[in-house]
Amino acid sequence: MKFKNQSQMFQWIWEDRLHFSEISGSPLLPKGHFKWHFQFLHILPKGTFPKYKLNPENIMLGLPEEHEKQETYPIFIEKKEKLRRQYYKEFYGKEFD
Repeated sequence: MKFKNQSQMFQWIWEDRLHFSEISGSPLLPKGHFKWHFQFLHILPKGTFPKYKLNPENIMLGLPEEHEKQETYPIFIEKKEKLRRQYYKEFYGKEFD
């Protein structure tokens, strides 16, 4: 699926996934909450990996306070490594260590 912007992708993810943190399992804030968009965690940074900015596989759902320290959670680190390898294989035709 192609998205025009992050808002469109976030809406699609919200409709597609359960509304629980993928880190802690806690319920997420409801849509309309002023911190709602902080619950979409880019696994690979948008600036470093721009081709994955609008890739839903590059998004984990988590609470805003988890977003602030996402790099400390083992599940996040595991997904980041997997996606990093996928990205380099997809766009450069080989894996990097």
